[in-house]
Amino acid sequence: MAIAVIDEKGRIQIPEKIREELYLKPGEELEIKKEGKKIMLLPLISPEEFVKRMEGKIKSGNKTITPEEIKSIWKMR
Repeated sequence: MAIAVIDEKGRIQIPEKIREELYLKPGEELEIKKEGKKIMLLPLISPEEFVKRMEGKIKSGNKTITPEEIKSIWKMR
């Protein structure tokens, strides 16, 4: 679990480990959503960029999910 503190301007810092795991870069835009009492930050990237970043990283059981499978999952959203 990571903890972030809201500063006087309402900003928070995403912990470095999480930024690295999600390949977030400085200047990247995030969509902010509120779901009940949760705040969600969603990177605003294209499906193609998402696939490029996640290629070889996503597994289901013992099977690596292919970029084509990821694209089809993305289209269902």
